[in-house]
Amino acid sequence: MKYDVCVLGGCSLDIMFYQKVDGTYSKYPDMKVPGGKGSNQAVAAARAGAKTTIITRIGKDDVGQFILENLKLNMIDTSHVEMIEGLKNDYSNIKINLRDKDNKIERFSGAIDSFTPDMIDKYSDILLDSKIIECQLKVPKEVTEKLINFCYKNNKILILTPCRPQKLCITDPKNKDLIDKISIITCNRQECQTMFNTEDIEYCVKQYPNKLIVTLGSEGLMYYNGSRIIKMPTINVKVIDTVGAGDTFNGNLAAFLSKGMDLQHAVRKAMYASAIKITEKTAQSGMPYLENLEEFIYTIRNNRFEYGDELSYAIKIVKKAYDIIKLNKNFQISTKSDNTLVTDVDIKVEKFLINKIKEKYPNDIFLTEENYPNNQLQNRTWIIDPIDGTAHFIKELPFWGIQLCFYDKNATKFAIIYLPVIDEFYYAAENQGAYINNNKLLPKAPVPINQSIVEFGGTLYKEFEAKRTYFGKLVTKDKIKIANILHINSSCISFTDIASGKVDALITSSHKPWDVMPGMFICKEVGIKEYSLTFDNNLTLLTNNEKVKDLILN
Repeated sequence: MKYDVCVLGGCSLDIMFYQKVDGTYSKYPDMKVPGGKGSNQAVAAARAGAKTTIITRIGKDDVGQFILENLKLNMIDTSHVEMIEGLKNDYSNIKINLRDKDNKIERFSGAIDSFTPDMIDKYSDILLDSKIIECQLKVPKEVTEKLINFCYKNNKILILTPCRPQKLCITDPKNKDLIDKISIITCNRQECQTMFNTEDIEYCVKQYPNKLIVTLGSEGLMYYNGSRIIKMPTINVKVIDTVGAGDTFNGNLAAFLSKGMDLQHAVRKAMYASAIKITEKTAQSGMPYLENLEEFIYTIRNNRFEYGDELSYAIKIVKKAYDIIKLNKNFQISTKSDNTLVTDVDIKVEKFLINKIKEKYPNDIFLTEENYPNNQLQNRTWIIDPIDGTAHFIKELPFWGIQLCFYDKNATKFAIIYLPVIDEFYYAAENQGAYINNNKLLPKAPVPINQSIVEFGGTLYKEFEAKRTYFGKLVTKDKIKIANILHINSSCISFTDIASGKVDALITSSHKPWDVMPGMFICKEVGIKEYSLTFDNNLTLLTNNEKVKDLILN
């Protein structure tokens, strides 16, 4: 696909008035900024990391040029923006009240009324070449109707925002057919009630599983996943301006779905983006870039965690450590006393992490692979493996990562495993669960034993005879009892494979703290069970699949 997200919709000039303490508004606007639902959704999607294009029309004048330059500034493809001589641009007078920061909008339509159904034919190749298509109901209804039918016929995902909900009121049988063809509808409470001619929101969402998503203001959000109603609470922030909150949600939702994220995680992440937006004035100024969004989610989520400051700081410096790795392409390789390999990049990354931690927590202790391998665990100890899987790193294979965890009060409190080549960032906090790329990890449902994959982790020669015994339980001379057996000599890969459900069981042998503590803790927070396999505890089995466990243990 050429584009992740294609938005069909209008652009406008937002003329902003903010209520004064005495309850009045200024005669002259406080500011004039680019806006409009089409522009807003495109900007939100682009800042969320989606390759975005927009199909729109604007007047060829100074305002139109202002709108166009803003789209370009936000890295949106503008090759399908039609600038038309003599066409008036849309604009809105927006008043923000002082009490709850809600808005009252007076709209003046121009270019958006000039959209025609033949635009769908004209840009059909662009629509077909996009993963997700977004639209609103502000354009003439016949345009939206043709777009809905086009997307349905061509099996394209269409997200519709019914900002003119009366156009799709279900009392018209023709509208019922159109609604059935739309992939996802996002609306607020009033829009939902207007479209479906009822005040019963729960009834509405149950009629359209995984399609109808209703935002409920301070009450959060609701949709039906086919088996139960999902209610997501609002994210508490200081509200400055709610203009563009819905557009931010929709743009981010489209961006995350285009990247393959499941609906529940995409919806929740889009809610975080919308929460950031309402802390800033105007529709677009508060729309977050992906990096800012990730940091915001970490901060909000860790606010209730005793070691939230340490965890947020650790996440930041681990990500920065990868910059050191990227800058050191010509590294030196050495062999350690145990015959394992180390590079000067391992040393540099470890020193960077230690120095950054010392800057903020000067009295803390370190247990690390290269500089402090002999220290003992005690209160406030940082355990670091700068590059786990150095042999893979040297060979430019993707099976390596940065590992870190924090130990205090006789227990691991949080852990991080960063696999930068495959863009997977894992972390877990005590009693808070585990996450991959800010999406919560949940135990996977067990599969039949003949579909199961078992992985052996750690160096192959360590505990070789014991491993061979368990290998023999999985295979016979002429057949294998499970789907497959893997071995990767990289703890960060093995533990994240089982934590994320890529494999169904892990048998691992390494007991160096920097190798196993981060991964063991993440698996524990996912809820994966741990079993000792040998009399001297040199092998560990991790699995939630009872049939695989019985096969290995019996």
